[in-house]
Amino acid sequence: MGLLVSNKRFRLFWVGSLFDDMSLPISMMAIAWLLLSLTDSALWVGIGAAMHGVGMTAFSLLAGALIDRHNRLRILLLAQCIQMMVTLIVGTMVLMENEYLPVILFLALMNGLVHAVKISGKMALTLDIVGQESLLKGIAANFFSMTTMSVVGPLLAGWIIEPYGIEYSFFLTSLAVLLAILVLINLRGIETPKPTESSHKEDIVEGAKYVLRTPLIRLVIVTIMVSELFGWAVESMLPVIARDELGLGATGLGYLIAGGAGGAALSSVIISLAPEVKRKYLMVVLGLGSFGVGLIAFALSNNFYVSLAIIALAYGGATMYESSLATILQSSVPDGIRGRVLSFQSFSWGLSGIAGIHSGAIATVLGAPIAVGFGGFIIITHAVRITRKLKMLLAVSDSNN
Repeated sequence: MGLLVSNKRFRLFWVGSLFDDMSLPISMMAIAWLLLSLTDSALWVGIGAAMHGVGMTAFSLLAGALIDRHNRLRILLLAQCIQMMVTLIVGTMVLMENEYLPVILFLALMNGLVHAVKISGKMALTLDIVGQESLLKGIAANFFSMTTMSVVGPLLAGWIIEPYGIEYSFFLTSLAVLLAILVLINLRGIETPKPTESSHKEDIVEGAKYVLRTPLIRLVIVTIMVSELFGWAVESMLPVIARDELGLGATGLGYLIAGGAGGAALSSVIISLAPEVKRKYLMVVLGLGSFGVGLIAFALSNNFYVSLAIIALAYGGATMYESSLATILQSSVPDGIRGRVLSFQSFSWGLSGIAGIHSGAIATVLGAPIAVGFGGFIIITHAVRITRKLKMLLAVSDSNN
């Protein structure tokens, strides 16, 4: 966390990101709990998560092109304004008891679109502000922000939903985004990229070709896709497991989500304070393995406190591999196409929402624990499969730099 002390611009950026990072877990929890309350269906909860994922995947590549061609801070602020207004409208509709399923799904879709822009924009801005030499610590600090707010956000949402009503969680989301805008608008020195003659379509195609033709980047993106499509399906099933397997209400779900985020936050602090790790492939493989084992153990648990401890450990392992993959990705890609390549990362992250379709379907037939445990098995298998290849490709990349 030394960057927060030594780098004033990064400190301002980080504080703004802190409020922004609070908005996503509150909104996602509110949407999932509202869908579960209205439909009493694991499948519809999964479809809601899928709409968020569709928004992310559908817009991620274009978002990356926008980030590379226009002022990144202005694009980020515009996305936040859109999110604030749409969430405020939906909260007002819920308050007036106009809880239409299509409107809720539309909010999930818009959250995905906005999230695609924010992921690429914030990651690209991090490197702009801190530079290559402090990139891992900057990424770890950002992960700490995300995971900390993933603790605070769900707890606040749970405490608000049961006594006051779910509409106030949407209002809290809008307030958090507004505070982020008011902080980030004061960030100075973010330059607009030089104009290019290529079209947005050509930019996207160029980014795709780079990913497909670069073995290390291709492997990183595939690994992110596998983990999101199978491992992070757990997120869409948490409301179902909380209510149907552990007998919890909205407050209990908030504690469960916060417990996982707390484990991730602790892991990010350890990474940011630890000396530079040279063998990043080990962090990737061990992180994936820990995450997969944790998911299987979580699926087998029927005790709230045991589940809370397990999910904290699982999410801690996830932070280990995610921060390592993000560092490999950013440090290996030329500046001119960084936004477009990073957009493939946000594209991949959107798959965790789309995973709600298959996890919801499995949960409807076999139960939510089976859906989560299956994802853990896939993650462990993939970790074993990529170990040697990732080690070799990183060695080649290091020798070329």
